[in-house]
Amino acid sequence: MSDIAQDREADRKAALALLFDRSAPTYERVGVEHFNDLGRRLVDHAKVTTGQRVLDAGCGTGAVLVPAARAVGPEGEVIGVDLSGGMVARAQEEAARQGLLHQVRAVVGDAETVALADVPTAPGSFDTVLAGICLFFFPRPGAAAARYRELLKPGGRFGVSWWGRPDPLWDPVYAASAPYGRGPSSHTLPATSPFRSADALHAMLDEAGFDEAETAEEDCVTHFAHAEQWWRWVWSTAGRQFWESVPDDERDKAVAAVNAELDTLKAPDGSLTMTSKVRFTLAKRS
Repeated sequence: MSDIAQDREADRKAALALLFDRSAPTYERVGVEHFNDLGRRLVDHAKVTTGQRVLDAGCGTGAVLVPAARAVGPEGEVIGVDLSGGMVARAQEEAARQGLLHQVRAVVGDAETVALADVPTAPGSFDTVLAGICLFFFPRPGAAAARYRELLKPGGRFGVSWWGRPDPLWDPVYAASAPYGRGPSSHTLPATSPFRSADALHAMLDEAGFDEAETAEEDCVTHFAHAEQWWRWVWSTAGRQFWESVPDDERDKAVAAVNAELDTLKAPDGSLTMTSKVRFTLAKRS
């Protein structure tokens, strides 16, 4: 990789860390159950068991970390790594609140390379590696997958959750906002992205050296009491990146356009429901 490409990747990762630092104070704290539910489901799909050593790549505020820690018990260990110091602090706080510090450690670091100075990361030292709703943020997800295979014991499993089709009823909402933003949207993917289909992701995992990749697709149902809660939720997630890119002099117009579409989705009590597809992929190291 050229020096210019390396600099671009470093800049992208630094920007990503700052984005999630800004989200950390309110992430999963606006009264909406979303990422924590997906984290529990990923741990269940991966069949994490007592005594295992688990790596949670891109641990965020602990949506996967905490249920994985419960699953491994005091005899096991879960290492969480994330670029965002704010998110790591939240994850560590949640582990302490739930009395799980004995088996949990969350650290600031690059979850793509997992080169951690003070955490043992010898080849073959983990039973399971998990990446919950994060791998598509990485500049080089294929390289990350190859690194995770290296870290896994023979027979170890890699589990990743990622988005399938967004709720089609919400397409007009995102279409209404699209003309105003200058930033990236999580609802569009490059043509080369391995997250465009299960077959594409399986091919990436095969290239990284994994076997037996399988993907299950489920509904992700998210409820909002009212439109104002949906807005708070968007700003508590990576979705804020798009809205931060909307010029100040166009913000009111963009919000009004989106609110007009939200009005068409409201139930009689003013609530909103979003039903998207989430995918859980498991692969094995032989």
